[in-house]
Formats: sequence, C-alpha cells, structure tokens
Amino acid sequence: IEQVAAFYTDGNHEKAYQATLQTLASHPEIQMIFASSTDIALGALQALREKNRLDILLNGWGGGDAELRELQYGLDITVMRINDDNGIAMAEAIKLDMMNTPQRIPHIFAGDIVLLNKEQSPARIDQLKQQAFRLSNLPQGAE
Repeated sequence: IEQVAAFYTDGNHEKAYQATLQTLASHPEIQMIFASSTDIALGALQALREKNRLDILLNGWGGGDAELRELQYGLDITVMRINDDNGIAMAEAIKLDMMNTPQRIPHIFAGDIVLLNKEQSPARIDQLKQQAFRLSNLPQGAE
C-alpha cells in the first residue's frame, strides 16, 4: 500500500467530499480511501458516487445507522461499536468505586467492536443493532 494523499478535514463532510474529488483528479488510479470517521466516509462516498468510482474501497468507522445503511450502497467495510457494552463497563466501575475497591477499576472502558462488510445480511446487522443498543433503546418506562 502506498499513500498518495492525506487531508485534514476536521471530520467535516464537505471537506472530505472536496478532498476526495481532489484526490480522484490527481490520482485516478487509487484503489482505497481510508476514512477515519463517519462524516469523512460519507463525504468521500458522496464524491465516489458522483464520479461513478464505487470501485474504490472505502471504509467507515463507527457503524452508526448512516454507515450501516450505506453498506448496501457503496461503503465497503466498517467497524461497529457495541455501544451499550461501554455503558455497562462504566456502571461496573461506579459500583466498584462505591464498594471502595478503586484498585479494581479499569482504566479503559470499551465495548466490543465488530467488523462488517457489504456482504453482511440485513438480519445480521439488525441482530448487532439489537445487541449494541439493548439498554439504551428501551421504550420509555421500561428501565
């Protein structure tokens, strides 16, 4: 892999779109664009669609609803955070603190991350959404 361009887009959709157009003009032979956030991925995808260059591999980063939808329409791969795992880990840390066992409190709180690609079935994506938001998407009063 050879890097041919890099841009600081401040996570801005429009800047990512413009950077992608500029890169396509300067390096039409590129085979992959590495996006480091959802907004960058979606801006790059907009440019790739406009230029009919969906042959270029593009990643997402986060696996939110917008990225999961785009897996069917041009985004090749993304990582999906199992968000509620992070909240559970923080709740456990609070419990450990309340139990006066600070030495057992972890220094890093992170849920699982699942790699998804455009061949993922909608059923699998729905299953992962249910897992990722099993606590945060409860109906009102169901807590």
